[in-house]
Amino acid sequence: MKKYRKRLSFRVKLLIVFGIALAVAAAILLAVYLSGFRYITCHRLNGTDVRFVGMVDKAGKLSSGRIYYPDGSHANVDRETGKIEYSSGTVYEGELSDTFEREGQGTIVFSSGDVYTGDFSADKLSGTGTYRYANGDVYVGDIVDNVKEGTGKYTYADGEVYEGGFTSDIRNGSGTMTKPDGTSFTGTYDMGIKTGQGTFRYPNGDIYEGEFYLDMRHGKGKYTWADGESYEGEFANNNINGYGTYTWTSGRASYTGYFENGKPVLVSPEPQES
Repeated sequence: MKKYRKRLSFRVKLLIVFGIALAVAAAILLAVYLSGFRYITCHRLNGTDVRFVGMVDKAGKLSSGRIYYPDGSHANVDRETGKIEYSSGTVYEGELSDTFEREGQGTIVFSSGDVYTGDFSADKLSGTGTYRYANGDVYVGDIVDNVKEGTGKYTYADGEVYEGGFTSDIRNGSGTMTKPDGTSFTGTYDMGIKTGQGTFRYPNGDIYEGEFYLDMRHGKGKYTWADGESYEGEFANNNINGYGTYTWTSGRASYTGYFENGKPVLVSPEPQES
């Protein structure tokens, strides 16, 4: 009977110790919670979920701490300074959403040395801004979802400048390209390729006005040499090919007829349509 009482007493003591431990743990957790520390999963504007470990303010809004991204990377965040320091070495300063997405105006310095200042939306470069590349190139204009999309001006480090339309980071639509040596093109691009109507000025003073296809003079156009001589007619694959008129400045009568690879092959009036 005495042994049974001793065993019962031990169990009671064990339960008391366990209860005290639980109470202490609960008190600690409550203190941590009341201090504003959180470990939570956040659903963001861009559709991804991230884990946040850090502090919240009195309103329950994320304040400062660390975010862990789905790809395994992380970033230290601080709402008061508007700063995000990524594990890759990239740093952002600017406006933030409630879940620490880049949203609004800001500047991001990439680990590569590239710098962008402008609009952000749902954590992406979106809106208008200035992107300075580490190699010296500079783009100023429209950006959508991290790519050049819309209208902008791209200045290369070597002095070449393109101003006009972009689609998916590529020249597209109407635009003007100029180079330091005097070369220029004003016309239409199809995903980086000169296609359609345009004017190309060469550094030696020659000018071509007309149709382009796959970056070449192709179709109908006029080529005027720097000395004043000109050809107006058909082109193919950058060469004078087809029916046209060549005009000299020396007073010599112009030549109208068919050409092949820049040479006349037949003198004939333009055929009449039946």
